[in-house]
Amino acid sequence: MSTPCTDELNRLHAEIDHLTTTHHTAAGLARALAEHLSGEPLHLADQLARLLDGELEPDDIPEGET
Repeated sequence: MSTPCTDELNRLHAEIDHLTTTHHTAAGLARALAEHLSGEPLHLADQLARLLDGELEPDDIPEGET
């Protein structure tokens, strides 16, 4: 038998899984895009991929680059 708390916990876990999958997919797409670019766009795409993949934090990106 499920309880409202269990249902909510399961819903939150599913949402976290979805967001994690979305971020990893976005990071992969950004890396694929980076392979086709050069110069500054490559640098920005790489930063985006690293940010979405959890390798960078927002504070790691200099103010002028956002």
